[in-house]
Amino acid sequence: MVRIATGRKSGYKKSEASREQVLDAAIRVLAKQGIANTSVQDIADAAGLSKGAVHYHFESKEELLERVLDRCCEAVEARIRAVFAQEGLPLERIHRALAEMWAVRRDGVREMRVLSELHSLSRQNKRIKKACGEALQRACRQMIDTGLEHLVAMGLRPKVPVEVIPRLIIATLDGLSLQQEIDPVSPETEAVMMRALEATTMSLFEL
Repeated sequence: MVRIATGRKSGYKKSEASREQVLDAAIRVLAKQGIANTSVQDIADAAGLSKGAVHYHFESKEELLERVLDRCCEAVEARIRAVFAQEGLPLERIHRALAEMWAVRRDGVREMRVLSELHSLSRQNKRIKKACGEALQRACRQMIDTGLEHLVAMGLRPKVPVEVIPRLIIATLDGLSLQQEIDPVSPETEAVMMRALEATTMSLFEL
């Protein structure tokens, strides 16, 4: 009985490890090649597994992309939470969080490149559109829970419904990142943009 239980545990760990291999490989390949130029076989090759092993964990490419979306969101959100958690006044923490949200877009980290690909795909794919919408809702909720509620606790009152503020911030950053791709700004202009974004965010609150 002990030998049987040990075998099952080992098999479970092996299965989980190969699933992680697939997700990590998918993010690497999709960030480099884009969704249109990436097949399940490409992902399997990058993971060092068979195509059958990929389908063992994910019954379709859509399901794999949904899990990739989750993984990318988790990675980006973890970076933002980490800088916000550092010591400092709430306003200092919000400054760091906004700077990090911009940095992952400006620097084109692979998770953000994949998220951009998935957002484009969502225009044609209803299943991916639904997953992207749910991911946006989670990101907005995180911003409220980890940042904006601290401003409210300080006595600041939002001039608009608080759930609107994260959407405005994310939309602004996403728009700026698109501009950055085709017309990069100087570090000096970038610093001014970020100060303006902070000022705009704070203007949505009043004492």
